[in-house]
Amino acid sequence: MMVWGMISRSGLSELHFIPPKHSVNTDYYINEILEKCCLPTFKRRKTSAPLTQRKICRKMSETIFMQDGAPAHTAIRTQKWLSEHLPGFWEKGVWPSNSPDLNPIENLWSIMQAELDKRKPATNLTQLGKYLENIWNGISPSILENLVDGMPSRINSCIKLNGEYIGK
Repeated sequence: MMVWGMISRSGLSELHFIPPKHSVNTDYYINEILEKCCLPTFKRRKTSAPLTQRKICRKMSETIFMQDGAPAHTAIRTQKWLSEHLPGFWEKGVWPSNSPDLNPIENLWSIMQAELDKRKPATNLTQLGKYLENIWNGISPSILENLVDGMPSRINSCIKLNGEYIGK
């Protein structure tokens, strides 16, 4: 099951479940994820609501939108779309393409996996999706704050290890 989500220090997007046997090409990524999930998340205005309904950033000018090196993320059309809609996005090549130990959302996916492992195994994709939504909706503000606030420390650790994985 492929899932897309977005986090900040103060909030979460809704999860987007990619349909089974569907690949995420540039068209799908722009039309179904960026247009229908990402942009609406940035337009939220509530400051006291569940994390999946909260304003996700104070100011767009202070926000960095980063993604991994997936082909749909680095495609020329995606890069152009992002530069037109999200002024604070990090272009292809700014963020190390293989840096899961640095990326806050990769750490959140690991936390979610640990929570998922505590549950009775899902018997179908619908049940797995419900488990994931329940875990996502149960993420605490302190987890988001710790993941984002810990970025400078993780980057410094990586520098000290000459770019090696922090977990080694």
